[in-house]
Amino acid sequence: MAKLPRKFSFSSFLNSPAPEVKIKNNKELAEVLGISVGRLTYYAYYLSADEKYSSFNISKRGGGERLIEAPVKGLKDLQKKIVEYLTTFFKPRSCVFAYVEGRGIVENADVHDLQRWILRVDLTDFFHSITQKRLVGVFSSQPFSMSHDAARTLSFLCTMNGRLAQGAPTSPILSNIICRGLDYKLKELSAKNKCYYTRYADDIFISNSGASFPRTIAEKLEDGSVELSESFCEVVSNAGFKVNLKKVFLRSRAERQIVTGLVVNKKINVPREFVRSIRAALYSWESFGLEDAEKFWARNIDKKSRHERSSPRFRWVLRGQINHVGHVKGYSDSVYLGLARRLAALDDSFKLDERKIRKAIAEEIQIYTEGPTDIKHLSNAFEVYQSRGEFQDLKLIFNRTKKAGSSVLKVLCENLSEAQQRHLTICIFDRDEREYIKSMGGSPGSYKDHGNNVFSLVIPVPDFRDTDLVCIEHLYRDEDLYREDVEGRRLFSKEDFDAVSCFKGDRPLFCRIPNKNSLIYDSDIIDMVEKKNVALSKNAFADNIVTKTAPFNNVDLSGFTETFEQIRIIAGSYRNRGVGV
Repeated sequence: MAKLPRKFSFSSFLNSPAPEVKIKNNKELAEVLGISVGRLTYYAYYLSADEKYSSFNISKRGGGERLIEAPVKGLKDLQKKIVEYLTTFFKPRSCVFAYVEGRGIVENADVHDLQRWILRVDLTDFFHSITQKRLVGVFSSQPFSMSHDAARTLSFLCTMNGRLAQGAPTSPILSNIICRGLDYKLKELSAKNKCYYTRYADDIFISNSGASFPRTIAEKLEDGSVELSESFCEVVSNAGFKVNLKKVFLRSRAERQIVTGLVVNKKINVPREFVRSIRAALYSWESFGLEDAEKFWARNIDKKSRHERSSPRFRWVLRGQINHVGHVKGYSDSVYLGLARRLAALDDSFKLDERKIRKAIAEEIQIYTEGPTDIKHLSNAFEVYQSRGEFQDLKLIFNRTKKAGSSVLKVLCENLSEAQQRHLTICIFDRDEREYIKSMGGSPGSYKDHGNNVFSLVIPVPDFRDTDLVCIEHLYRDEDLYREDVEGRRLFSKEDFDAVSCFKGDRPLFCRIPNKNSLIYDSDIIDMVEKKNVALSKNAFADNIVTKTAPFNNVDLSGFTETFEQIRIIAGSYRNRGVGV
């Protein structure tokens, strides 16, 4: 794709010539939307802003107020038609998680789970930064290709006082369309620095697992403040937005990392104080009854809540909060079940389907691996397979352990098998140590049943490998496994070096500190002419694949198929037992 100009519009972002006009006038626009021209122009031009919108404030969770501009019913119905029309042309980027069906705060947080560094940047006055003139430019460009008059009419139907209304059905999708250029450039900047990028409405998140966060994006100063790089600020500014400097945070794993309201340090979780507040509300209901608990809640907890006309009921808010815990932690999670069962005992209208719970527990598969790169490779491959509609019957939960290594995983596997596990639990080993192939792989298959719902699995050898010893990286074909990154670094095979650690190929390379127990060398490969290390770390290799950083943006994942097939076989054996709670 051609490099974006310093100042870019929606049309230049799409890098296309002047399009043929598809909608030439208001009559054609009205026909597309399925309404009369009179109704179209009435809401676009004849009503004032006060006649089209009702404005009020609601309290923000973190303090302050948010202005809501709700369209009147007639305009709202028309805006819903506009959303249907826009949706036929717009496919959101994979890095966008707000206002996209099938994506949300959990999916957004999942991208940044277990990362060492997380940068959060808030954009100031997000919706109001998107003006009516910018929308005219969008609608006049591909793929909409409207005449100026039609684009102007449509923009008036989507704005209030010249900018997006925060409360209109059209604003979410329009904000994502406007931000395509911003997302493209920030994802590109992030990928170059081995980082993950996502955006949830006006919240930007960038994370990585390096020893330090790249200064080319942001830097944490000695006083704890965060300084954004010039290149980052330039991208935001050129896209027509401003950074809210009061809401810029760069946090390490040693601090609590919050992404869209969820904790992501170890696994995606709700904050402890959120669960604590639910337990306090349940205790109040249990001890003093619903009426007194609701009065206390309305007086002390909800006093800064929504505008007066729609005060929510205590029991419905509590139910929503408990369901949120289930959505984040899983509906088979013990914390969720404890809260839900307490609510069910108090509220007759809240029903728990214990059969569904048992089924959810039986379907969830807990996965443990030898190290963090194994999780990256397996979870990425699994996500790609499921996006293609494969292995939809598997629900895999990848768990991180404090220490890495086959011996650590073996001890964990043995310890887990000493007590009954609520879920099917599988410990996945590399096939690179004969001791563990024999003790953890079973005979004659690749897996072993340790009892108490705990299995071990040694990764199968892909069809394209002619050796019986492989590690997780060998599930990729050689053309992907040994590919050089943009800096000329790559992984090396143990077989690439002779007995005195010299490279067998035509390059003057020397392995300074060979690890004779490893099949893959990923450090201390020195180019004797250029005097530099040309080895790519296993972690960097994994990050390149997960972030689809060129030239690792189209690798062959077929080598993972048999591993997931083995997991499916184990799951079938487990479920056939009729395991329940």
